[in-house]
Amino acid sequence: MDFLSLIMNTANLNLARKWRSRNFDQIVGQELSIRMLKNSLYLNQYFPVYLFSGQRGCGKTTTARVFAAAINCEQLDGFRKKPKISPVPCLECSSCKAMLGGKHPDFIEIDAASHTGVDNVRQIIDASQLLPLMGNKKIYLIDEAHMLSKAAFNAFLKILEEPPSSVLFILATTDPQKIIDTVKSRCFRLFFKSVAHTPLLGHLKNVCNTEKIAYEDAALDLIIKETEGSVRDALNVVEQVRFARGRVTKDAVLHVLGHIDDERMLKFFEILIQGSSKELLQFLQMIRFDLFSAEFMWNKLIEILRAALWVSNGVTPEWFSHYVDALKKVLHGCSVSRLNSILMLFYSYENLFLKTTAKHSLLEMIFLQVTQKNAGTSNDSGSSPASCNAASPVIQEENSLDDDIDEDVQEEEIEEEGSSSQWKAFLSSLDALKEPLLSSIFKNGTAVTFDKERAALAVTFAKQFAFFQETLNEMKKLWFPLLQNSFAQNVTFDPQFTGQQKKIEPKIEKITKPDVKISASNSTTQKCFSRPTKRTQKFQSYTTLVAGKTIDITDSDVWKKATMIARYFSGTFSEINEA
Repeated sequence: MDFLSLIMNTANLNLARKWRSRNFDQIVGQELSIRMLKNSLYLNQYFPVYLFSGQRGCGKTTTARVFAAAINCEQLDGFRKKPKISPVPCLECSSCKAMLGGKHPDFIEIDAASHTGVDNVRQIIDASQLLPLMGNKKIYLIDEAHMLSKAAFNAFLKILEEPPSSVLFILATTDPQKIIDTVKSRCFRLFFKSVAHTPLLGHLKNVCNTEKIAYEDAALDLIIKETEGSVRDALNVVEQVRFARGRVTKDAVLHVLGHIDDERMLKFFEILIQGSSKELLQFLQMIRFDLFSAEFMWNKLIEILRAALWVSNGVTPEWFSHYVDALKKVLHGCSVSRLNSILMLFYSYENLFLKTTAKHSLLEMIFLQVTQKNAGTSNDSGSSPASCNAASPVIQEENSLDDDIDEDVQEEEIEEEGSSSQWKAFLSSLDALKEPLLSSIFKNGTAVTFDKERAALAVTFAKQFAFFQETLNEMKKLWFPLLQNSFAQNVTFDPQFTGQQKKIEPKIEKITKPDVKISASNSTTQKCFSRPTKRTQKFQSYTTLVAGKTIDITDSDVWKKATMIARYFSGTFSEINEA
């Protein structure tokens, strides 16, 4: 088969195979690695083992084939004399034609994923003892080398370190961390980076022009961004769009990939941090959320949140520079802590998101958690949003009791004349429930506003009390009827965990039954505090005991936990003499 016939046979190949580079000059975006290999050819100095590592579709296997063709090319001597005039591989000699046809007897390409065992390695070792038939060297390309077993790697060690002079090994991998260090230390490593935007854009334009594919520059830019510098992936997307729409446009690329455009993503982000749950669900229904890639929505929101944090701190992110002005408008009135809380909320669900098959449903749940905090209540029904400075419920539980109070919140006076007495009546009615923890939580809150028209009650708690929000939700059946009796049957409760902690002085009082046991033996004090569960935790008394002696808990170094409790709860501390 002559060279022209070989080229004609490539007409029916897909673009990624048809446009696979056949010489060094056609390889895109790997200038440093190519220069090193060319110098090796020019100096006639080869390393026994090469390790090509890098991301998918960036040219590792292609470069290995071109390098192998150049080593056995009949014009190699001419290249060493005049490298600019006689390039290698020449693609015209019998060795190069055999390489192009995949029939070269001295080039053996092995897929390590299907040849992982020791027996496969032994076959390679035995075959490598034979002299090359056509070229100067027998070359073994082991693709996806990280798939070899540890035993196979160990069997490979000796021949990799001292192979026959006529043999050269090339290992290609996308995951070099899985290759054992004893193998990597015997290799000459070349790193293949993701292809930069400019060279890849030029390559795609050349392919489209040659193949007579109509395209938009914006569409090619989007393809490069979404494929993360992979030449093969970019060509595959071009071909998919070509078959789907005929013309490569931005909308066609988004449709094929299942992605949403940046403008609608910004609108969605605005609703997410400022709108209500009703507005969010209406928007998801309008854009037909289920048709889009859940992984893309996740990654895009993380990208926008990261850009928002940069913009909020006065720095323009390069990867989001086109939408900075629009993002600034969206972020008006939203604090950095709020953005950080939303970002941490997403990361807290990351493992579950990767494992679940219901990714869209999980995303909806996360979105609703964020918008419910916009309205300030867990039973948000689409009412107008409040300030977006409230923290996420998941993240609030992780806040330490020892966090310093950074914000001073000025509490507004209750607008309606009777609201103060109504709140006091509600607090008094709580005592009948005989739930000390519940009473203590509400007594540490301050009624800020009560809108009679909407029957909306806003109550401010210290931000350190945020982890009690779950407790309030669990015990709502107990306290909510009392709140209705004190205010209105249609009252809505808006807890805001943004206030300043009230300072409370502990009291000393004698009681007879212990709530916390502290034992003493051999004149050594041992302090043991029992930790109440969420449902059974009661604030009746927290006690200290050392062999019947009265102890002053104001010494925070000695009574660390008791002092901490006193900072956040009203109540009494009592001494108990254990029998």
